[in-house]
Amino acid sequence: MIMSCRPAIVLVLLSLAACGLPSKDTLHNNAASAALNDNSLKLAKATLGNGDIPAARDLFAQAAARDPDNLEASMGQGDCDLLLGDNEKARMDYEATMVHFPKAIEPLLSLGRVDLMQRRFDAGEAHYGKAQVMAPTDPRPLLGLGVIGDLQGKHEAAQKYYQQALKLRPDDMGARNNLGLSLAMSGHSREAINVLLDIATSANAPPQTRQNLALAYGLQGNSGAAESILSAEGDSTVVQNNLGYYRYLRSHMPQEEASR
Repeated sequence: MIMSCRPAIVLVLLSLAACGLPSKDTLHNNAASAALNDNSLKLAKATLGNGDIPAARDLFAQAAARDPDNLEASMGQGDCDLLLGDNEKARMDYEATMVHFPKAIEPLLSLGRVDLMQRRFDAGEAHYGKAQVMAPTDPRPLLGLGVIGDLQGKHEAAQKYYQQALKLRPDDMGARNNLGLSLAMSGHSREAINVLLDIATSANAPPQTRQNLALAYGLQGNSGAAESILSAEGDSTVVQNNLGYYRYLRSHMPQEEASR
């Protein structure tokens, strides 16, 4: 959905869904207990998928109490609290998980996400930076560091992080979307269009990609192309509001950048 008065400038962050499977050293040895807890986790995730977040939170807590060494159950509690809007409770959940699972990067990534939501950029940089050191081949910490850079206006540094992430995972649509948006917001609209066009028609592209592509066209001064994209997703009033915002942004860019 297109936002009125301003474009949907959205950075693709880490998903709020439950984290992946626990690492080998956290797997429970008792097969019966593991099977029971697996069913509990499935129920918790199904409940979350149905939109009953408080009930899902209780189920994740029950699963974690039954098996304290299950990373997914522990992370699920914080994820639910974050979805419920209780950022501080989510932070405490993730910090407790980080202590119990010192070798896992998932709680660090989630703490970084909370930091971003609260605009605690120094803390976020520390959490994502630690995760990047612990898992140098995982692109997710680099995406977090890039978002921190963009939100502070440090677009060149952010783009380097996205490019590093793409070297690790060339098909990462989130990294490509973020790179394109960062290029657009830093005045490199032509490069942004090239990056975003490459993924805009992909079924796996983030839903914000076409909106970011419209923004890039608008900042380039190609209002026709921007309008064509926006018209497929919003009414004429919303489209015109967005086009007006693009013109406003373009008028406040250095002339040599706005013309790129």
